[in-house]
Amino acid sequence: MVTTEDILKQLQQEQLEKIYQRNMAYAKPDWQTVMTQLSPEQEAAFLKWVQLNNVPFDPAQQNPDYDMRGFYQALMSGDPAAQSAINPVTQSLHYPDTYKTPYHESFSAESRMATEGAPSWKEDKLVSPSGEIIYVDQPE
Repeated sequence: MVTTEDILKQLQQEQLEKIYQRNMAYAKPDWQTVMTQLSPEQEAAFLKWVQLNNVPFDPAQQNPDYDMRGFYQALMSGDPAAQSAINPVTQSLHYPDTYKTPYHESFSAESRMATEGAPSWKEDKLVSPSGEIIYVDQPE
């Protein structure tokens, strides 16, 4: 029997695949190798940090839209760019684009996984090099 939850998961997976296909034109061919790998000790500390700080990230997700381990590693090393903030448009928690993967709906040129010519931000709009609006940051 197919449940509502199964249908929602399927729809989410289909949407994720569409986002990924669109963004692959702007992703480095080896972008997966840029994903942060942590030692077992670091992974345990990371998982504790995610839980204690209510970080909106599922460590078991197979196709994450964000390299939260990379953000965590940068944060722990004191990197001043590793800051979360409240997005002034959506009023939600936001992490820097640096660690967005091609699975993220607003994958931009600011990602370390993006190639030159990837979409860039023009105020609250993510715009492709041809001028197409890819994404608009809107209040939730």
